Amino acid sequence: MIVAGAMATEGNQMYRAISVLTALFFVSTLSAGKTSFASEETSVLGQLAVALAAGGDALRRFRGPTIKNKEGKESFNPLNPPIRGMDCSVDDVANYVSCYDSAIGSKQEADRRFTQLIDELHAVLPAGRWTGMAKESRIDSIRSYTYADQNSDAHIDLDLIVQLKTGGEYFYLVTIFGWAATEPRL
Repeated sequence: MIVAGAMATEGNQMYRAISVLTALFFVSTLSAGKTSFASEETSVLGQLAVALAAGGDALRRFRGPTIKNKEGKESFNPLNPPIRGMDCSVDDVANYVSCYDSAIGSKQEADRRFTQLIDELHAVLPAGRWTGMAKESRIDSIRSYTYADQNSDAHIDLDLIVQLKTGGEYFYLVTIFGWAATEPRL
């Protein structure tokens, strides 16, 4: 009789635990359905980082359909899903992703976008695995930042580039280059 009572108590506790977990899952599913566009972009950046760290063919799932120029010679695969405001492609041969932001007219706005992308990557990359640091400005850049995966040779380079327009005015571009691990990793 005592054993039956103990089993009933354990059964009730298990039922309550399952009910609580089910409710939490349901609430999280509802809130996930209301994600903003910015968090969808962040999700793409996080998924892309995982694929870069995995190396090998992991980037294949991000390759959109091949687009050829008018002569049918040069081709590229756009990043699918895209990153908002950026023109991205996945290289078919060298296993990397290149992204170019639209031209930005003011340095302040370009700095804001550059910092926003650094912050978004910081939020989605596992802290113990990926480390980020400002770097000496690369060629044509006025600011450079790199995230490196500690478990592979994958890295993500961000640059803020200044370009001279005809007429003597400047515009700014934010670029992202994601370099995949050379050997497949988990």
